[in-house]
Amino acid sequence: MALSRQDLVDDLRALGVGPGMTIMVHSALSAIGQVEGGATTLIEALIEAVGPEGTVAMPAMSGGVYEHETSPANVGAVTEAFRCYPGVTRSFHPSHSACAIGPDTHFLLDDSLDHPTAIGSESPWGRLSRLTDAYVLLLGVDQDRNTLLHHPEELVRSPYLSTKTSRYLDESGQEQTVTFDLFPGPHRDFIGLEPIFRDGAAMKFGKVGRAVCRLMHATTTVELMVKALRADPAAVLCDNPNCDDCVMQRAKIKAHDLAAHDFRPSALLDELVDDLAHAGDGAEHAGGLQAICNEGIRSAEVGHSLAAQLLADESAREAFAAELASREMTVSCLHCGLTPDEFMAAPDRVAAAAELAASMSVPLVKVPSPPAGTDPAAAIDCLREALAATATSGIALVFENMPDSCWDTGEACDAPLLALADGGRLGFAFNPAHFANVGEKPFLGTWRKTKLKRHTRIVYATDGCVPGRPPYTPLMGGTAEVKEVISIFRCRSFDGFVTLKMGEGTGPAAFASHAAAFRKLLATS
Repeated sequence: MALSRQDLVDDLRALGVGPGMTIMVHSALSAIGQVEGGATTLIEALIEAVGPEGTVAMPAMSGGVYEHETSPANVGAVTEAFRCYPGVTRSFHPSHSACAIGPDTHFLLDDSLDHPTAIGSESPWGRLSRLTDAYVLLLGVDQDRNTLLHHPEELVRSPYLSTKTSRYLDESGQEQTVTFDLFPGPHRDFIGLEPIFRDGAAMKFGKVGRAVCRLMHATTTVELMVKALRADPAAVLCDNPNCDDCVMQRAKIKAHDLAAHDFRPSALLDELVDDLAHAGDGAEHAGGLQAICNEGIRSAEVGHSLAAQLLADESAREAFAAELASREMTVSCLHCGLTPDEFMAAPDRVAAAAELAASMSVPLVKVPSPPAGTDPAAAIDCLREALAATATSGIALVFENMPDSCWDTGEACDAPLLALADGGRLGFAFNPAHFANVGEKPFLGTWRKTKLKRHTRIVYATDGCVPGRPPYTPLMGGTAEVKEVISIFRCRSFDGFVTLKMGEGTGPAAFASHAAAFRKLLATS
């Protein structure tokens, strides 16, 4: 049996819709069941339920170039019928227009385009949330259709919000463009917020016809969601690892948090892929640069293996550059592609690496640490030649402390730096795990007793142990005092790279765990 207007009014009143209310309605007419007179009857029942002192509003978003008088509302049949209903006014907005009828119409709709964001405090939804007796009515739809929920995201300036350009025709018929900051989208898990709204007494359930309905107090809803987002910026993002939208938005949150530090985050790409052909995000070899991006990091170190491929293959260089550009990524450091046993060939190879680095705007080129037994003076002379060979490139050279090398202890690493660092083009890559591996205390000993801190360009977020224990461990699971080392560098406003380097871990899953441990380290230091 078809529902009459009075049936609908009775159901709305039972739900809690009453005289004097202002309601923003999101609806699915088909969910209600058969209605005598269709959308028009529902509109009239809504108007009757709030009475002459109340206001009914609905979204009126449209696609393409917005034409105020003619662009149809594309968010359901009821919204389009409401747009055309006698006495209804529409706001002028190319991305988030709304319609209303009743005493609060002008308060909700006037001058909504005169603001830099689409769903801010002066949008219809922002203004709705400031009214004492204002509600969102979800009539046969769920929280995914609740536009009000975009407003709290803007209030807390959620890091995953973006910018969007919309087009519209002005009063003279000329096409104009406008760019909105803090624009919402794409997918978020708004449905998952229902327990928060229910437990916070913001929401009533009921039925209108067959449609399950939610009547939500606008102010309380916004307050609860703001609280949730401040407690967890990812509160409206799902945990599905295959949801590209939420993975991307979580990455933006992570990048925002990392940007609060003076250092520049990076990650060693060679631990994620062993071939440059797999550096992108193909279906078979997912990971690489995308795995780094997913952790909010926009810079990668190219180690020995991948650097050798880059230096040998021009097509590989072009493809790699395209992958970087597609993700707006940079390279923090480029290895010269030599093994430790090839160290004495560094001057010639470093010149080629520096040329490539300069073409890619890479600030650092890394040389290997010569094997144990190398004459220290000869190693310094070789470094001196390498610096001379790259003098016109503007690129700085760095080396890392390595067990079983000529430069393994803090004292041994100090020697070339003290001899050659006056020009500022020789720097150090401080690896706490490797100092622990040779029996040093990286913070209480090495950092305090040497001059390495003055020349450090890279700090590796790598943990490990003293001899007799595992050489590499998860972060804060070893004896390398990695937390203390990174903390003290942060105290010095260190603006070099802190590079995530696992040691023995490989692949995207291990990297994601390492990155999570790194964020925990930062949060607790």
